[in-house]
Amino acid sequence: MSVETAWLAQPKLRFARLWWALGWVLVAVIVTTSLERNTPSFTHDMNDKVLHFLGYSSLALWFGALARRSRYVVVGTLLILLGAALEVAQGFMGIGRTADWRDLLANSLGVVVGLAVCYAGLGMWMVWVERLFRLQK
Repeated sequence: MSVETAWLAQPKLRFARLWWALGWVLVAVIVTTSLERNTPSFTHDMNDKVLHFLGYSSLALWFGALARRSRYVVVGTLLILLGAALEVAQGFMGIGRTADWRDLLANSLGVVVGLAVCYAGLGMWMVWVERLFRLQK
């Protein structure tokens, strides 16, 4: 690896499996709350689009920290497809949830912003956490 590209390499995480597992738990929470009959009670005072943006930017920050920079487009595409699939599912549910293109837009903007933050330098946050707690080898 050349000196110019060495900073692009993602250091190995000691607890990578745990980080991945927690990421999938985050995905499961978003899928579950997206497909519930009624919106969760803690969200009634918040703007729906803000929640979509925050949820998907969180996913992008999480999985962006697990992926190499060269994979950010793949991560972003998969997260946007997840949001689209959930919106389509809400449209077909017929139990009070509806599909809304503005939700998909908020999801997509959250993904773009989350990955942009990773690209700008915060994509190493998991490594920093492991180092902070002296969990790195």
